[in-house]
Amino acid sequence: MSRSSMGKRIRRCTQTCSQNVVLSNDDLLTSILLHVPWTQLKVLKRVSRQWRSLITTSHFRSLVSPLRASGLFLQAHPDDFGDISYANKVYFIPLHDSEKASPFETRGFGNDHNDHENFCILQSCNGLLLCSNVSGTQCFVYNPSNNQVDSLPKQPLGTGDNFRHVGLSFNPLKSLHYKVVAVVSRPRPQLRYERDFYIYSSETKTWELSEQSFISDPWMCSSNGVYWNGSMHWLSTMHQDLEPDSSVSVCLYFNVDEERLGTFPRPPIGARSRSRMSLYFGESEDHLHVIEASATSLSVYEMKSDYSMWFSKYQIDLDPISRAFPEIQEKNIFEYQNDYAVKVLSLIRREKIHEDSFLVLQIPGKVIRYNLMDSSFKLIWDFGVDLDLDPNINDDLVFDFQVCQYIESLS
Repeated sequence: MSRSSMGKRIRRCTQTCSQNVVLSNDDLLTSILLHVPWTQLKVLKRVSRQWRSLITTSHFRSLVSPLRASGLFLQAHPDDFGDISYANKVYFIPLHDSEKASPFETRGFGNDHNDHENFCILQSCNGLLLCSNVSGTQCFVYNPSNNQVDSLPKQPLGTGDNFRHVGLSFNPLKSLHYKVVAVVSRPRPQLRYERDFYIYSSETKTWELSEQSFISDPWMCSSNGVYWNGSMHWLSTMHQDLEPDSSVSVCLYFNVDEERLGTFPRPPIGARSRSRMSLYFGESEDHLHVIEASATSLSVYEMKSDYSMWFSKYQIDLDPISRAFPEIQEKNIFEYQNDYAVKVLSLIRREKIHEDSFLVLQIPGKVIRYNLMDSSFKLIWDFGVDLDLDPNINDDLVFDFQVCQYIESLS
């Protein structure tokens, strides 16, 4: 064997041995894969069973993704448009790549897979969407990242019309299984209601009645739940005549895994914020927020992780926005004459990836992104262009969309 042939053989052997060392060492392979762009990781899952298993582990997902929202889904309501052709359509606002197409597909919902009007988005949680048909009798869990739809079994016998799907519990950094929480309300004497919890598990694929229940006033709100700290959280409905500035804690959380009920303080907001349009309640990167839109400012509050109190996180002056977008001064969409026409669609925290946090704000005809660090803002969505509205529809209104964060997953 010539010296050159022997050298080539040694190099091939060395390369093969080096590859084997890398492929057999999960820690080394993990370190390499962490430097691969997110979009390529989904492709690399198909290299081998070993790579797929490694990339989809909870540990790897926690290293590569802080459950980062990259877009918003908006679902229109027919009452806002006065045109049934827009009812329940889902629109997508990319938060980073303006050219990114919507990952949402309607195939798989209901009997008519091409029907845009046969489902409603109820809630989102860390990349999954909880949906139902329009009548509320059938529930789905949808993953926009892979367009997979899970149809949940019908509600348990005996629960009747009072069965309401109210929450989705999902933390992909711990498990790929999810749970859905439903509440059944039963009337009791003296205008009181007994609320029972039912929990569906994607692991067991069954509904189970929880031992937990509670009794509340009829105005206790159990919709628009927010998942945080392993629990579903609900704000109470505020009634100005009954409790104008009450500090009584009637806000509930329900730890889904432990099936444990608890209360947390009511946010320091006035009864005027009982309107859905002037109040935002949501979670981002392990932070729970309430935002009150009042007159010419926004007040952002955050809950301490031990539930001890809400504290003021940000105060946003809307006057600079009004000078750039004067249309927010001209439309009175809330109950108070002097309120700016601004609705908070989402608050996106970015501490874990060392970027600026920001608000996504809806104003008449437009959506803007407001940087919470330097108070800069820019237009990211125009109703007339991106919503493709009929010219006869007034796009100066601030529509009451159902808004959900899109968090891309590796599953």
